Amino acid sequence: MRLREYEHDAARRLTKAGVDSPRLCAQLLAGHVLGLDRLHCVLAAERELALPEIDALEALTARRAAGEPLAYILGAREFFGRDFLVTPDTLIPRPETELLVETALELLPVHHSLRFADLGAGSGCIGVTLCLERPQWRGLLLELSAPALCVARENAARLGAAARLDALRADMRSVPLQPGSCGLVVSNPPYIAEAEQSEVMDEVLRYEPHTALFSPREGLAHLRAVISQAARILQPGGLLLLEHGASQGPAVRELLSSTCVFDGIATRRDLAGLDRCALARKV
Repeated sequence: MRLREYEHDAARRLTKAGVDSPRLCAQLLAGHVLGLDRLHCVLAAERELALPEIDALEALTARRAAGEPLAYILGAREFFGRDFLVTPDTLIPRPETELLVETALELLPVHHSLRFADLGAGSGCIGVTLCLERPQWRGLLLELSAPALCVARENAARLGAAARLDALRADMRSVPLQPGSCGLVVSNPPYIAEAEQSEVMDEVLRYEPHTALFSPREGLAHLRAVISQAARILQPGGLLLLEHGASQGPAVRELLSSTCVFDGIATRRDLAGLDRCALARKV
């Protein structure tokens, strides 16, 4: 079987299974097995595949057709222009989460040392990216899941940020940091209400870690906890950035206002025009 024949057959099967971008998916799976980027996959279209390569491609195509996310199959996902390792113990980084990074880089001085905390770090994509984009910054990756924390540490080491990042296993609801010790707190906490499970994409519900997705009290329990912890550990003038659900903007702004320690409270929208990021400054 030639590579182009595999890609054609795999795209047909993935289309039948309802997979998005089936041709691209087939190319990425082929590149993963053959160790080629997309361009070289195109150039190698007439390559004869060895039997072990065919077997590997068939197995990966079957996994994707069954609904397993492509990022878990490939073991990585791009975030802010860099590839981050991911496993089923971590959420898959999403483009809308880049808004947290973009906002931090916009609002905080470029040539300025700063210590930040990434609460519920998961794969570490937010905290690692902040360190790489701002060489003067140091940070803490805080994550309750031990397997996820291992992934975050590995990403920090692979991408060259480990020297300026501490990784700590702890609950975002009880952050072991001193009051006023951070200039920035950033978090993408669980924020989906349990009652909204039926609205979550099937492959997300089946494969991604529920503890990183769902939160009690209408999806606000972890957001409330991060706000409470940020009010304690931020220094005066420090910035809090929170990702939240598209319908949660008013509720999150009210939670921030009710602490009486934040001002400049605002909501930013993602590229889809949906409320996605809350920001506030500690008074």
